[in-house]
Amino acid sequence: MFYIKNERNKWILIYFCFALISFVLRYYLFDGRNSWFDEWHTIYVADPNISSSETLKRFWGDKGDMFLTEYYPPLYVFLLKIFFKLFGYIDDSGRFFSLIFGTLTVPLSIILASYFSKSKTVILYVGFFISFNLFLIWQSLEIRAHSLVVFTTLLNLILFLEIINKNSKIKIFFYYLISVINLSLWPITGLIFIGKSIYLIKEMIYKKKFFYDKFFIFFSILLTYIIFNFDYLVHNIGRDFHYTAFSKTFFYNYHFRTFFGSIFNGGVFLLFFGLFFVKNFKNFILTNQKENILIYIIISTYLITIIYSFTRATIMSPKYVIFLVPIIIIWLVIQLSKIKYSKYVLFLFGVLALANYLININNYPMARPPTKEALLYLDKKDTKYIFTVEPEIYNNYLKTKKIYKRNNFKFVEIKDIPVNKKFWFICLNNPRFAVGNKILPTEKKCKMFENDDNFLLNQKIALPDIILQEYIKKN
Repeated sequence: MFYIKNERNKWILIYFCFALISFVLRYYLFDGRNSWFDEWHTIYVADPNISSSETLKRFWGDKGDMFLTEYYPPLYVFLLKIFFKLFGYIDDSGRFFSLIFGTLTVPLSIILASYFSKSKTVILYVGFFISFNLFLIWQSLEIRAHSLVVFTTLLNLILFLEIINKNSKIKIFFYYLISVINLSLWPITGLIFIGKSIYLIKEMIYKKKFFYDKFFIFFSILLTYIIFNFDYLVHNIGRDFHYTAFSKTFFYNYHFRTFFGSIFNGGVFLLFFGLFFVKNFKNFILTNQKENILIYIIISTYLITIIYSFTRATIMSPKYVIFLVPIIIIWLVIQLSKIKYSKYVLFLFGVLALANYLININNYPMARPPTKEALLYLDKKDTKYIFTVEPEIYNNYLKTKKIYKRNNFKFVEIKDIPVNKKFWFICLNNPRFAVGNKILPTEKKCKMFENDDNFLLNQKIALPDIILQEYIKKN
Protein backbone atom coordinates (compact mmCIF):
# COMPACT_ATOMS: atom_id res chain seq x y z
CA MET A 1 0.00 0.00 0.00
CA PHE A 2 1.29 3.47 -0.93
CA TYR A 3 2.31 5.38 2.21
CA ILE A 4 3.70 8.89 2.66
CA LYS A 5 6.05 9.13 5.61
CA ASN A 6 5.32 12.61 7.00
CA GLU A 7 3.01 15.60 6.64
CA ARG A 8 5.54 17.68 4.74
CA ASN A 9 5.92 15.03 2.05
CA LYS A 10 2.13 14.82 1.77
CA TRP A 11 1.93 18.52 0.97
CA ILE A 12 4.81 18.30 -1.49
CA LEU A 13 2.88 15.55 -3.27
CA ILE A 14 -0.29 17.69 -3.26
CA TYR A 15 1.62 20.64 -4.78
CA PHE A 16 3.13 18.37 -7.40
CA CYS A 17 -0.20 16.73 -8.30
CA PHE A 18 -1.97 20.05 -8.74
CA ALA A 19 0.94 21.44 -10.77
CA LEU A 20 0.75 18.35 -13.00
CA ILE A 21 -3.04 18.66 -13.39
CA SER A 22 -2.65 22.36 -14.15
CA PHE A 23 0.01 21.66 -16.77
CA VAL A 24 -2.06 18.97 -18.50
CA LEU A 25 -5.18 21.17 -18.60
CA ARG A 26 -3.20 23.99 -20.18
CA TYR A 27 -1.11 21.88 -22.51
CA TYR A 28 -4.27 20.31 -23.91
CA LEU A 29 -4.83 23.54 -25.89
CA PHE A 30 -1.16 24.22 -26.59
CA ASP A 31 -0.63 22.55 -29.94
CA GLY A 32 -3.60 24.08 -31.73
CA ARG A 33 -3.07 27.58 -30.43
CA ASN A 34 -2.70 30.53 -32.78
CA SER A 35 -1.55 34.03 -31.94
CA TRP A 36 -3.24 37.34 -32.59
CA PHE A 37 -2.39 40.98 -33.15
CA ASP A 38 -0.71 41.96 -29.87
CA GLU A 39 1.15 38.64 -29.67
CA TRP A 40 2.61 39.22 -33.15
CA HIS A 41 4.00 42.47 -31.79
CA THR A 42 5.43 40.76 -28.71
CA ILE A 43 7.20 38.15 -30.83
CA TYR A 44 8.54 40.85 -33.16
CA VAL A 45 9.85 43.02 -30.32
CA ALA A 46 11.43 40.06 -28.46
CA ASP A 47 13.47 38.92 -31.47
CA PRO A 48 16.66 37.39 -29.94
CA ASN A 49 18.65 38.18 -33.10
CA ILE A 50 18.57 41.95 -32.65
CA SER A 51 20.40 44.22 -30.20
CA SER A 52 18.91 45.52 -26.96
CA SER A 53 18.75 49.02 -28.41
CA GLU A 54 16.82 47.73 -31.42
CA THR A 55 14.49 45.86 -29.07
CA LEU A 56 13.73 49.11 -27.26
CA LYS A 57 13.17 50.93 -30.56
CA ARG A 58 10.62 48.33 -31.56
CA PHE A 59 9.06 48.44 -28.12
CA TRP A 60 8.54 52.20 -28.22
CA GLY A 61 6.86 52.00 -31.59
CA ASP A 62 9.36 51.47 -34.39
CA LYS A 63 7.58 48.41 -35.77
CA GLY A 64 7.76 49.02 -39.48
CA ASP A 65 4.41 49.66 -41.11
CA MET A 66 2.17 48.53 -38.25
CA PHE A 67 2.22 50.60 -35.08
CA LEU A 68 0.89 49.42 -31.74
CA THR A 69 1.38 51.42 -28.59
CA GLU A 70 2.30 49.14 -25.70
CA TYR A 71 1.24 49.94 -22.15
CA TYR A 72 3.16 47.21 -20.38
CA PRO A 73 6.80 47.89 -19.34
CA PRO A 74 9.67 46.45 -21.42
CA LEU A 75 10.91 43.96 -18.77
CA TYR A 76 8.69 41.15 -20.06
CA VAL A 77 9.98 41.33 -23.64
CA PHE A 78 13.58 41.15 -22.44
CA LEU A 79 12.80 38.07 -20.32
CA LEU A 80 11.02 36.54 -23.30
CA LYS A 81 13.95 37.45 -25.54
CA ILE A 82 16.28 35.46 -23.27
CA PHE A 83 13.87 32.51 -23.39
CA PHE A 84 13.78 32.68 -27.19
CA LYS A 85 17.58 32.75 -27.24
CA LEU A 86 17.78 29.61 -25.12
CA PHE A 87 14.96 27.56 -26.63
CA GLY A 88 14.58 28.84 -30.19
CA TYR A 89 12.84 31.74 -31.87
CA ILE A 90 9.54 30.02 -32.52
CA ASP A 91 6.15 31.16 -31.31
CA ASP A 92 5.64 27.94 -29.32
CA SER A 93 8.65 28.81 -27.17
CA GLY A 94 6.97 32.07 -26.19
CA ARG A 95 3.77 30.21 -25.43
CA PHE A 96 5.66 27.69 -23.31
CA PHE A 97 7.21 30.56 -21.36
CA SER A 98 3.70 31.65 -20.34
CA LEU A 99 2.57 28.08 -19.72
CA ILE A 100 5.36 27.53 -17.16
CA PHE A 101 4.19 30.42 -15.01
CA GLY A 102 0.54 29.63 -15.59
CA THR A 103 1.19 26.14 -14.24
CA LEU A 104 3.15 27.38 -11.22
CA THR A 105 0.29 29.74 -10.34
CA VAL A 106 -1.62 26.76 -8.93
CA PRO A 107 0.86 25.52 -6.27
CA LEU A 108 1.63 29.15 -5.36
CA SER A 109 -2.10 29.80 -4.81
CA ILE A 110 -2.29 26.74 -2.55
CA ILE A 111 0.68 28.00 -0.55
CA LEU A 112 -0.89 31.47 -0.25
CA ALA A 113 -4.20 29.96 0.90
CA SER A 114 -2.36 28.01 3.63
CA TYR A 115 -1.43 31.31 5.31
CA PHE A 116 -5.11 32.05 5.90
CA SER A 117 -6.52 28.59 6.55
CA LYS A 118 -5.07 25.28 7.68
CA SER A 119 -8.14 23.40 6.48
CA LYS A 120 -7.21 20.70 3.98
CA THR A 121 -10.63 21.17 2.38
CA VAL A 122 -9.85 24.84 1.67
CA ILE A 123 -6.41 24.01 0.30
CA LEU A 124 -7.66 21.27 -2.00
CA TYR A 125 -10.57 23.27 -3.38
CA VAL A 126 -8.38 26.31 -3.99
CA GLY A 127 -6.06 24.08 -6.01
CA PHE A 128 -9.00 22.58 -7.89
CA PHE A 129 -10.74 25.87 -8.75
CA ILE A 130 -7.56 27.56 -9.93
CA SER A 131 -6.46 24.50 -11.92
CA PHE A 132 -9.76 24.48 -13.84
CA ASN A 133 -10.22 28.25 -14.11
CA LEU A 134 -10.71 28.92 -17.84
CA PHE A 135 -9.50 32.51 -17.78
CA LEU A 136 -6.19 31.52 -16.20
CA ILE A 137 -5.88 28.56 -18.57
CA TRP A 138 -6.48 30.69 -21.68
CA GLN A 139 -4.09 33.41 -20.52
CA SER A 140 -1.43 30.77 -19.82
CA LEU A 141 -1.28 30.21 -23.57
CA GLU A 142 -0.87 33.82 -24.66
CA ILE A 143 2.52 35.28 -25.52
CA ARG A 144 1.94 38.13 -23.11
CA ALA A 145 2.96 38.95 -19.56
CA HIS A 146 -0.35 37.98 -17.89
CA SER A 147 0.67 34.60 -16.41
CA LEU A 148 4.03 35.94 -15.24
CA VAL A 149 2.22 38.86 -13.57
CA VAL A 150 -0.08 36.48 -11.66
CA PHE A 151 2.89 34.33 -10.62
CA THR A 152 4.96 37.26 -9.30
CA THR A 153 1.91 38.79 -7.56
CA LEU A 154 1.25 35.59 -5.65
CA LEU A 155 4.93 35.27 -4.75
CA ASN A 156 4.88 38.90 -3.64
CA LEU A 157 1.96 38.26 -1.27
CA ILE A 158 3.51 35.08 0.12
CA LEU A 159 6.76 36.90 0.92
CA PHE A 160 4.82 39.81 2.43
CA LEU A 161 3.06 37.41 4.80
CA GLU A 162 6.41 35.85 5.61
CA ILE A 163 7.98 39.16 6.68
CA ILE A 164 4.85 39.91 8.75
CA ASN A 165 5.21 36.59 10.56
CA LYS A 166 8.95 36.75 11.01
CA ASN A 167 11.36 39.34 9.73
CA SER A 168 14.68 38.20 8.33
CA LYS A 169 17.14 39.93 6.03
CA ILE A 170 16.93 37.21 3.38
CA LYS A 171 13.11 37.32 3.33
CA ILE A 172 13.11 41.11 3.13
CA PHE A 173 15.61 41.03 0.27
CA PHE A 174 13.55 38.56 -1.77
CA TYR A 175 10.34 40.45 -1.02
CA TYR A 176 11.98 43.68 -2.19
CA LEU A 177 13.33 42.00 -5.34
CA ILE A 178 10.08 40.27 -6.31
CA SER A 179 8.08 43.43 -5.63
CA VAL A 180 10.26 45.49 -7.98
CA ILE A 181 10.00 42.79 -10.66
CA ASN A 182 6.23 42.54 -10.12
CA LEU A 183 5.73 46.29 -10.55
CA SER A 184 8.14 46.37 -13.50
CA LEU A 185 6.06 43.73 -15.27
CA TRP A 186 2.77 45.54 -14.78
CA PRO A 187 2.41 48.71 -12.63
CA ILE A 188 -1.28 48.09 -11.88
CA THR A 189 -0.08 45.37 -9.48
CA GLY A 190 0.97 48.33 -7.32
CA LEU A 191 -2.65 48.36 -6.16
CA ILE A 192 -1.94 45.33 -3.98
CA PHE A 193 0.29 47.63 -1.90
CA ILE A 194 -2.78 49.72 -1.08
CA GLY A 195 -4.48 46.63 0.29
CA LYS A 196 -1.37 45.68 2.25
CA SER A 197 -1.07 49.25 3.59
CA ILE A 198 -4.67 49.19 4.83
CA TYR A 199 -3.89 45.99 6.72
CA LEU A 200 -0.70 47.42 8.25
CA ILE A 201 -2.37 50.71 9.23
CA LYS A 202 -5.16 48.85 11.03
CA GLU A 203 -2.58 46.66 12.76
CA MET A 204 -0.74 49.76 13.94
CA ILE A 205 -3.97 51.19 15.34
CA TYR A 206 -4.85 48.00 17.21
CA LYS A 207 -1.31 47.31 18.46
CA LYS A 208 -0.39 51.00 18.94
CA LYS A 209 2.89 50.38 17.22
CA PHE A 210 4.31 51.97 14.07
CA PHE A 211 5.83 49.59 11.52
CA TYR A 212 8.68 51.78 10.33
CA ASP A 213 10.49 48.86 8.71
CA LYS A 214 7.53 47.73 6.59
CA PHE A 215 6.80 51.18 5.20
CA PHE A 216 10.50 51.81 4.62
CA ILE A 217 10.55 48.64 2.48
CA PHE A 218 7.49 49.92 0.57
CA PHE A 219 9.24 53.24 -0.04
CA SER A 220 12.44 51.50 -1.19
CA ILE A 221 10.46 49.34 -3.61
CA LEU A 222 8.68 52.37 -5.06
CA LEU A 223 11.90 54.37 -5.41
CA THR A 224 13.73 51.49 -7.11
CA TYR A 225 10.80 50.92 -9.44
CA ILE A 226 10.77 54.58 -10.51
CA ILE A 227 14.53 54.61 -11.12
CA PHE A 228 14.51 51.48 -13.28
CA ASN A 229 11.31 52.39 -15.14
CA PHE A 230 11.76 56.13 -15.53
CA ASP A 231 11.56 56.14 -19.35
CA TYR A 232 8.45 53.98 -19.28
CA LEU A 233 6.77 56.28 -16.76
CA VAL A 234 7.65 59.39 -18.76
CA HIS A 235 6.08 57.85 -21.88
CA ASN A 236 2.94 56.60 -20.15
CA ILE A 237 2.06 58.68 -17.13
CA GLY A 238 0.47 61.45 -19.17
CA ARG A 239 -1.59 59.22 -21.44
CA ASP A 240 -5.32 59.73 -21.48
CA PHE A 241 -6.13 56.81 -23.78
CA HIS A 242 -6.08 53.02 -23.45
CA TYR A 243 -7.47 50.36 -25.76
CA THR A 244 -10.14 49.12 -23.40
CA ALA A 245 -13.55 50.79 -23.34
CA PHE A 246 -15.55 51.35 -20.19
CA SER A 247 -18.85 49.48 -20.39
CA LYS A 248 -21.90 49.82 -18.14
CA THR A 249 -22.09 46.03 -18.09
CA PHE A 250 -19.07 46.08 -15.78
CA PHE A 251 -21.41 47.04 -12.94
CA TYR A 252 -23.45 43.90 -13.62
CA ASN A 253 -20.58 41.43 -13.65
CA TYR A 254 -17.42 43.08 -12.20
CA HIS A 255 -15.25 41.02 -14.58
CA PHE A 256 -16.61 37.80 -13.03
CA ARG A 257 -18.06 36.69 -16.37
CA THR A 258 -14.54 36.76 -17.81
CA PHE A 259 -12.74 35.69 -14.63
CA PHE A 260 -14.78 32.48 -14.42
CA GLY A 261 -15.18 31.60 -18.08
CA SER A 262 -18.91 32.06 -18.72
CA ILE A 263 -21.90 34.23 -17.83
CA PHE A 264 -23.57 31.52 -15.74
CA ASN A 265 -20.45 30.42 -13.85
CA GLY A 266 -19.38 34.01 -13.27
CA GLY A 267 -22.87 34.90 -12.06
CA VAL A 268 -22.89 32.12 -9.45
CA PHE A 269 -19.45 33.06 -8.12
CA LEU A 270 -20.37 36.77 -8.09
CA LEU A 271 -23.63 36.09 -6.24
CA PHE A 272 -21.88 34.23 -3.44
CA PHE A 273 -19.01 36.73 -3.37
CA GLY A 274 -21.54 39.54 -2.94
CA LEU A 275 -23.44 37.70 -0.19
CA PHE A 276 -20.27 37.01 1.78
CA PHE A 277 -19.05 40.55 1.26
CA VAL A 278 -22.24 42.00 2.74
CA LYS A 279 -22.24 39.45 5.57
CA ASN A 280 -18.64 40.25 6.52
CA PHE A 281 -18.72 44.02 5.92
CA LYS A 282 -18.75 44.88 9.61
CA ASN A 283 -15.86 42.49 10.12
CA PHE A 284 -13.81 44.32 7.47
CA ILE A 285 -14.31 47.59 9.34
CA LEU A 286 -14.01 46.53 12.97
CA THR A 287 -11.50 43.70 12.85
CA ASN A 288 -8.26 42.99 11.03
CA GLN A 289 -8.05 39.26 10.49
CA LYS A 290 -5.18 38.21 8.25
CA GLU A 291 -7.55 36.96 5.55
CA ASN A 292 -8.89 40.53 5.30
CA ILE A 293 -5.73 41.40 3.36
CA LEU A 294 -7.33 39.62 0.41
CA ILE A 295 -10.53 41.67 0.52
CA TYR A 296 -8.59 44.91 1.01
CA ILE A 297 -6.64 44.13 -2.18
CA ILE A 298 -9.77 43.16 -4.11
CA ILE A 299 -11.77 46.26 -3.14
CA SER A 300 -8.90 48.75 -3.51
CA THR A 301 -8.08 47.35 -6.96
CA TYR A 302 -11.66 47.68 -8.15
CA LEU A 303 -12.09 51.17 -6.69
CA ILE A 304 -8.85 52.63 -8.03
CA THR A 305 -9.30 51.21 -11.54
CA ILE A 306 -12.86 52.58 -11.65
CA ILE A 307 -11.78 56.02 -10.41
CA TYR A 308 -8.84 56.12 -12.83
CA SER A 309 -11.07 55.06 -15.72
CA PHE A 310 -13.57 57.83 -15.01
CA THR A 311 -11.00 60.57 -14.39
CA ARG A 312 -8.11 59.72 -16.71
CA ALA A 313 -8.17 56.78 -19.13
CA THR A 314 -10.19 53.58 -19.08
CA ILE A 315 -8.24 50.55 -17.83
CA MET A 316 -11.21 48.25 -17.34
CA SER A 317 -9.90 45.15 -19.08
CA PRO A 318 -10.09 41.92 -17.03
CA LYS A 319 -6.55 41.11 -18.22
CA TYR A 320 -5.24 44.23 -16.52
CA VAL A 321 -6.31 42.89 -13.13
CA ILE A 322 -5.94 39.16 -13.81
CA PHE A 323 -3.97 38.83 -10.55
CA LEU A 324 -7.31 39.21 -8.71
CA VAL A 325 -8.58 35.82 -9.92
CA PRO A 326 -6.65 33.56 -7.48
CA ILE A 327 -7.12 36.13 -4.70
CA ILE A 328 -10.91 36.11 -5.20
CA ILE A 329 -10.97 32.31 -5.35
CA ILE A 330 -8.96 31.93 -2.14
CA TRP A 331 -11.16 34.38 -0.23
CA LEU A 332 -14.39 32.86 -1.54
CA VAL A 333 -13.33 29.28 -0.72
CA ILE A 334 -12.41 30.35 2.82
CA GLN A 335 -15.87 31.90 3.27
CA LEU A 336 -17.64 28.88 1.80
CA SER A 337 -15.74 26.61 4.18
CA LYS A 338 -17.26 28.43 7.17
CA ILE A 339 -20.92 27.90 6.32
CA LYS A 340 -23.20 25.04 7.30
CA TYR A 341 -22.92 22.03 5.00
CA SER A 342 -19.78 23.61 3.52
CA LYS A 343 -18.48 20.32 2.13
CA TYR A 344 -21.64 19.82 0.08
CA VAL A 345 -21.68 23.42 -1.13
CA LEU A 346 -18.01 23.29 -2.11
CA PHE A 347 -18.64 20.01 -3.90
CA LEU A 348 -21.46 21.60 -5.91
CA PHE A 349 -19.17 24.52 -6.78
CA GLY A 350 -16.56 22.00 -7.87
CA VAL A 351 -19.08 20.25 -10.14
CA LEU A 352 -20.07 23.63 -11.59
CA ALA A 353 -16.42 24.55 -12.25
CA LEU A 354 -15.71 21.19 -13.87
CA ALA A 355 -18.84 21.38 -16.05
CA ASN A 356 -17.94 24.92 -17.09
CA TYR A 357 -14.47 23.75 -18.07
CA LEU A 358 -15.75 20.81 -20.13
CA ILE A 359 -18.42 22.88 -21.91
CA ASN A 360 -16.36 26.00 -22.62
CA ILE A 361 -12.73 24.89 -22.85
CA ASN A 362 -12.65 25.43 -26.62
CA ASN A 363 -14.84 28.56 -26.58
CA TYR A 364 -12.16 31.19 -26.16
CA PRO A 365 -14.03 34.50 -26.69
CA MET A 366 -11.58 35.98 -29.22
CA ALA A 367 -10.96 33.83 -32.29
CA ARG A 368 -7.50 34.10 -33.84
CA PRO A 369 -6.54 33.92 -37.51
CA PRO A 370 -5.88 30.19 -38.18
CA THR A 371 -2.28 30.71 -39.29
CA LYS A 372 -1.18 27.23 -38.27
CA GLU A 373 -4.03 25.62 -40.20
CA ALA A 374 -3.08 27.67 -43.25
CA LEU A 375 0.55 26.53 -43.07
CA LEU A 376 -0.55 22.92 -42.51
CA TYR A 377 -2.48 23.13 -45.76
CA LEU A 378 0.59 24.51 -47.52
CA ASP A 379 2.61 21.72 -45.93
CA LYS A 380 0.80 19.21 -48.18
CA LYS A 381 1.87 21.03 -51.32
CA ASP A 382 5.21 21.34 -53.04
CA THR A 383 5.13 25.14 -53.45
CA LYS A 384 7.64 26.79 -51.10
CA TYR A 385 7.44 30.45 -52.15
CA ILE A 386 5.24 32.76 -50.06
CA PHE A 387 4.16 36.29 -50.89
CA THR A 388 2.07 38.60 -48.69
CA VAL A 389 1.07 42.24 -48.48
CA GLU A 390 0.75 41.99 -44.71
CA PRO A 391 2.75 44.04 -42.18
CA GLU A 392 6.20 42.89 -41.13
CA ILE A 393 4.96 41.83 -37.69
CA TYR A 394 2.64 39.22 -39.23
CA ASN A 395 5.22 38.01 -41.71
CA ASN A 396 7.70 37.66 -38.87
CA TYR A 397 5.12 35.66 -36.95
CA LEU A 398 4.72 33.29 -39.90
CA LYS A 399 8.49 32.80 -39.93
CA THR A 400 8.47 31.78 -36.26
CA LYS A 401 6.06 28.89 -36.81
CA LYS A 402 7.73 25.47 -36.53
CA ILE A 403 6.01 24.26 -39.67
CA TYR A 404 7.44 27.22 -41.63
CA LYS A 405 10.97 26.36 -40.56
CA ARG A 406 10.51 22.63 -41.05
CA ASN A 407 9.30 23.01 -44.63
CA ASN A 408 11.83 25.64 -45.64
CA PHE A 409 9.20 28.07 -46.84
CA LYS A 410 10.61 31.27 -48.26
CA PHE A 411 9.21 34.80 -48.40
CA VAL A 412 9.78 36.35 -51.80
CA GLU A 413 9.03 39.52 -53.72
CA ILE A 414 7.04 39.12 -56.92
CA LYS A 415 9.96 40.33 -59.04
CA ASP A 416 12.18 37.57 -57.62
CA ILE A 417 9.86 34.67 -58.46
CA PRO A 418 11.06 32.76 -61.55
CA VAL A 419 8.74 32.55 -64.56
CA ASN A 420 6.44 29.49 -64.55
CA LYS A 421 7.00 29.01 -60.83
CA LYS A 422 4.20 28.65 -58.31
CA PHE A 423 3.85 30.77 -55.19
CA TRP A 424 1.33 31.15 -52.38
CA PHE A 425 -0.35 34.49 -51.82
CA ILE A 426 -1.37 34.64 -48.15
CA CYS A 427 -3.81 37.41 -47.29
CA LEU A 428 -5.48 38.32 -44.00
CA ASN A 429 -9.11 38.98 -44.86
CA ASN A 430 -11.21 40.95 -42.36
CA PRO A 431 -9.65 39.23 -39.33
CA ARG A 432 -11.99 38.94 -36.37
CA PHE A 433 -9.64 40.63 -33.92
CA ALA A 434 -10.03 43.83 -35.93
CA VAL A 435 -13.61 43.67 -37.20
CA GLY A 436 -15.68 41.14 -35.31
CA ASN A 437 -18.02 40.56 -38.26
CA LYS A 438 -17.51 37.79 -40.81
CA ILE A 439 -20.30 38.79 -43.22
CA LEU A 440 -17.97 41.03 -45.17
CA PRO A 441 -16.73 41.13 -48.77
CA THR A 442 -13.19 40.09 -49.64
CA GLU A 443 -10.74 42.88 -48.97
CA LYS A 444 -9.34 44.67 -52.01
CA LYS A 445 -5.75 43.76 -51.13
CA CYS A 446 -6.62 40.05 -51.43
CA LYS A 447 -7.67 40.57 -55.06
CA MET A 448 -4.47 42.15 -56.30
CA PHE A 449 -3.74 39.41 -58.89
CA GLU A 450 -7.33 38.75 -60.04
CA ASN A 451 -7.21 40.79 -63.26
CA ASP A 452 -3.50 40.49 -63.95
CA ASP A 453 -2.76 38.35 -67.01
CA ASN A 454 0.78 37.74 -65.77
CA PHE A 455 -0.50 35.46 -63.05
CA LEU A 456 -2.59 32.32 -63.35
CA LEU A 457 -4.70 31.24 -60.37
CA ASN A 458 -4.06 27.56 -59.69
CA GLN A 459 -6.19 27.12 -56.56
CA LYS A 460 -7.86 29.15 -53.83
CA ILE A 461 -8.67 28.24 -50.23
CA ALA A 462 -10.80 30.53 -48.07
CA LEU A 463 -10.28 30.04 -44.32
CA PRO A 464 -11.76 32.21 -41.57
CA ASP A 465 -9.64 35.39 -41.58
CA ILE A 466 -7.18 34.10 -44.19
CA ILE A 467 -7.33 33.56 -47.96
CA LEU A 468 -4.76 31.26 -49.56
CA GLN A 469 -4.21 31.56 -53.30
CA GLU A 470 -1.71 29.61 -55.32
CA TYR A 471 -0.58 31.40 -58.47
CA ILE A 472 1.74 30.61 -61.34
CA LYS A 473 3.86 33.48 -62.55
CA LYS A 474 3.56 33.48 -66.36
CA ASN A 475 5.71 36.50 -67.28
